[in-house]
Amino acid sequence: MRQRNSTGMFPKLISILLTFVQVVIVLYILLQFFGANPTPFVNLLNSLSEPILKPFQGIFHPIVFNEHSLDLSAVFALIVYSIIGFGIQKILAILKIK
Repeated sequence: MRQRNSTGMFPKLISILLTFVQVVIVLYILLQFFGANPTPFVNLLNSLSEPILKPFQGIFHPIVFNEHSLDLSAVFALIVYSIIGFGIQKILAILKIK
């Protein structure tokens, strides 16, 4: 007999969305840090990350290491989105929303 998965569609959707946002932000941070050239992939990633990072722009000044720049506002956004996503997942688990 096959067991049904106890996780519903809505929590899975939240998890997928959170993972997408996290991957976009991490790639943005890495490409900015290493000074990636504006290729079509980098331009696509920048256009995807812009609305996600806009609320956090200017909160912190970037840290510059020689030629590398670490965007602390993007790191902060990653932390905030992760906490919010984790919180939503926990609330859905408590409410048993599927």
